[in-house]
Amino acid sequence: MSDAPRVSVVVPVYNAGDFLAEALASVARQTYRDFEVVVVDDGSTDARTHAVLETAAREPGITVHRTPNRGPALARNFAIERARGAYILPLDADDWLAPEFLARTVALLDADPKLGVAYTSVGLVGGHHGVWQTGGFTLVELLSRCTIHVSSLYRRELWADVGGYDPRFVESCEDWDLWLGAAKRGWTGRGIPDVLVYYRRSGTSRELGSRAPGVSTRLMRNLVAKHRDAYTAHVEDAMAGMYERLAAAGLTLERIYHHPAIRLALRLRGFVRRAPAS
Repeated sequence: MSDAPRVSVVVPVYNAGDFLAEALASVARQTYRDFEVVVVDDGSTDARTHAVLETAAREPGITVHRTPNRGPALARNFAIERARGAYILPLDADDWLAPEFLARTVALLDADPKLGVAYTSVGLVGGHHGVWQTGGFTLVELLSRCTIHVSSLYRRELWADVGGYDPRFVESCEDWDLWLGAAKRGWTGRGIPDVLVYYRRSGTSRELGSRAPGVSTRLMRNLVAKHRDAYTAHVEDAMAGMYERLAAAGLTLERIYHHPAIRLALRLRGFVRRAPAS
């Protein structure tokens, strides 16, 4: 349609009323204005979320759909099927964007018709802190880890080519699976080093549940089984990349453990434990 927006921001929501207004406000503050917002309420049950959604549904440029609770993969697919934009930006209801996110990422896709994904570095807020310096969008890198955030701008054709988000990945990894599928099909991505999206970890984040005993193992098994051809073809590179990440994490823990403040705290804890009770 000639009047279709260039970008569709798709927002799956499940009981995220404490954060949803901030996420939507960050979209409203975008300096790039040719967009729509498609929200899918994935069976929310809390009154706060319902109230925010009712307010949002009255705003121009925002449409709200409601479905039974089926998980974020199907919620995003449902939203994209009803979206009109040539470019898709998934935004989780507890994350938010810097005002220039769309302006910077749309410019990359507009400038290169062969480019499939534009993404940025990520600010970590809430239960974690720091900056996620995103990696490259290559098959070998993606076999070892999810190198980019879910809130990355991509062409609708990429989503259709891969077949959308796979609902088998309920707890996590549905975005990693999509990126792997895209890289296998020859899609390319380009990153912006600046922090233009903020990723919140809260007490109800899916990420925490995905790290429960057995869950991460099952998710990784499913990912490898689905993309076995790629893992088989690049097993050395995939294993080397995973080991490098593990080694880096171990080195970071050692540096923290040997920090003078941490060593002092550990000595004080040992002294308190040894002190006789009065």
